[in-house]
Formats: sequence, C-alpha cells, structure tokens
Amino acid sequence: MRVSWWGGDDRHKKTLEALRLFEEKHPNIKIKSEYGGWQGWQEKITTQMAGNMAPDLMQINWNWINIFSKNGDGFYNLNDLNSTIDLNQYDKNILEQCVVNGKLNAIPYGVAGRVFLYNKTTYDKASLTLPKSFDDIISSTKVMKEKLGNDYFGFEADYYGALLLMLYKLEQETGKPFIVDNAVAYTPEQIKNAADFYLNLVNTKTIPSLEDRAAAGNIQLDQHPSWIVGKFGGTYEWDSASLKWRDSLEKGQELVVGEYPTDFGPYKSGFSKVSMALAINKNTKHPKEAAQLLNFLVSDPEAVKILDVSRGIPANASAVSTLKENNLLDPFILEANNKVIEFAGKGIHPLFEHRQLHASLKDIVDKLGYKQLSSEEAANQLISVTNNFLKENN
Repeated sequence: MRVSWWGGDDRHKKTLEALRLFEEKHPNIKIKSEYGGWQGWQEKITTQMAGNMAPDLMQINWNWINIFSKNGDGFYNLNDLNSTIDLNQYDKNILEQCVVNGKLNAIPYGVAGRVFLYNKTTYDKASLTLPKSFDDIISSTKVMKEKLGNDYFGFEADYYGALLLMLYKLEQETGKPFIVDNAVAYTPEQIKNAADFYLNLVNTKTIPSLEDRAAAGNIQLDQHPSWIVGKFGGTYEWDSASLKWRDSLEKGQELVVGEYPTDFGPYKSGFSKVSMALAINKNTKHPKEAAQLLNFLVSDPEAVKILDVSRGIPANASAVSTLKENNLLDPFILEANNKVIEFAGKGIHPLFEHRQLHASLKDIVDKLGYKQLSSEEAANQLISVTNNFLKENN
C-alpha cells in the first residue's frame, strides 16, 4: 500500500517509525511512504487524484473534501469500513464535518484553532497583568512603550492574523461565521467596523503595521527578531503550533496561553476547524488493509506513543487517554487545545481556505494595512470577492 503525508522532519521521522511497527505486526502488508513539505503538496495530490494515481491512504487538509469530493464520492466511504475503524472514539459533531451526502469521507485527526498567546516575561517587565480584553492590550502597550521602549508592542499580527481578528470580532457580535448559506453573513457596515477595529490597533501602535512587519523580511512570524527577544507581547496563533512559538523565544522568556477577549458580544468566536484528516482512496484495491492501517495510526497505543503530538492533539478519545497516561501531552499544548474547544465559534466554510479566495482576501487586507484602501472600500471588496468566488465554486 501507498501512504502519503506532508509535514516537517519530526512528523516524517515519527510516521515512518509507526509505519515500520505496523509492518512488523502485519507481515503480509508492505508500505510505500510518500512524504514531503507543504510547498506544492496540494498540487501533487491534485495531479494524482485527477490521474487516478492517488495513494491508498492519504493525510488530507479538511477543505480538500470539498475540492475533491463535492458530492461525497471523491474518497472511500469510511462508514462502510466501520467494522475495522472504531468510529465510537470520535465526537459525532467532529465526524460530521467530514461527511458529504451521508458519506464519511475522512477521519478527523484533530481539531485546531487560534489561541491568544502572551509573553508573560514582557508583561512582567512592564509591571502589567496579562490582558483579558482588547482594551487591556491597547492600554498595556502604552505602558510598555513608556517603560521598555517604542519598539515594544502588546500584540502582533500578519495579514492573515489581521483578517482573523476582524472575523473574531464579527462572530462574537453576531453569532454567525463569515460564510452562511454560501454567502458572506455580514453587512458592509459590520465589516467596515471590524476593519476600523484592526486599523485602530495599528494606529494606536498596539500592533505593528504590515509595513513595519515587512521590514524584517519575508520570514515566519515565530522567527521574527522582535518576537524572539520579547518585543511582541502576544499573538493569535494555532494551538497546534503553540510549542513552536514558545520554543522560539530566547531563554528566560515565558509564554502563556491567555483568555479569549469578550469585548464585542455574547457569542463564542474562536477560529477553529478540523486540523487535518486521513482519507482512503476510493479506488484502492486494499480497502480493508487501508482501514486497518488508518485505525492503527489513530488508536493503537504503541503507534499513538510514537506519533505523540506530531500532528497536534488527536481527536480520537482513546489516543488522548494513551498520551495522558504516558505523560506525552505537554501541559502547554493541552491547555491551548482545551481552550480552543471551549471557545470555538461556528467553524468555517470548506472553501474559506481555498487558495484562490485566500489570495484575493490577502490582497484586500494588505491594501487595507498599507492604507491603499479605506475600511469601507475593503469591506465592500471582501463581500463582493467572497460572494463571487462562492458562486463560481459551488
């Protein structure tokens, strides 16, 4: 059987070890591994799917279900393999996010979301308590600049972080996600106000402008010099990447998981989604064996211990128990994931992270951040671009 996934060196090493263990336990099955980095991976899978050359078992992005299986027929229906795959280890609401027309297209590996992370050392240096609201972040930044220097910021965000902060405000106010019934759920005035909220964070120098951030070059946020030395006091990032953010700080800095601000309304609005999933090729010649391997990777105690959190905290209940019993869940990432689950909003539309839409939204937010668009213009463009894209792709 062929198995494919993307990731970094740690994920590759641990997955290969787990696959070797599976082969030892199933000497009649041999596995060919196909893996690499994220860059270009979706294009590779797209070519394989189009040419009927996809692997038997694939790690997939959640939104690929919409791309490759709009009618539910793009991947093997895992409901037909439920005698091999223990579906009882999953929350039904999580499984439902991978169902199309009653067909279970994939098993969610886990749920990921954005959490508020704060450099406690930076806030302590300025004799500040950790913020619980955006008003706190704004007022804290003023104190940081007075006590520590003008190059300190209470928070930071790139263009995508800026967009997600806007959507965070909108969902908390309205109780609705960005897209409902294949159209933007917010009015131009509501989005304009959200854009003004972001611009106010920039204008008060609570967060660096996109232009200021770009001065350090095109580098990953966790590798930004100001983050490493503690001049950025916080961020809104993936819980699954929280250890990376923590470990990139200089020695002596302490990163903590913060509370979700509730300035805007009564609704939970944390950005969350199925982080990634495992799917079986609809044309596989070995559906039972592929199901055995899938179930092994997500629930076998030995495999779970090998893989630990290389793909984030698993959604499989038995796997979580195994990790806890063996002290393999870092309390920091567990706290982050628990907070995501507790404050998750309504989730996202499958097409929200589509590359074409993503590129268009990036262009609009970039122009807003570089003051090439007013908040009103940006709001109108966000609505028209998104709605046009949804009409063309649904």
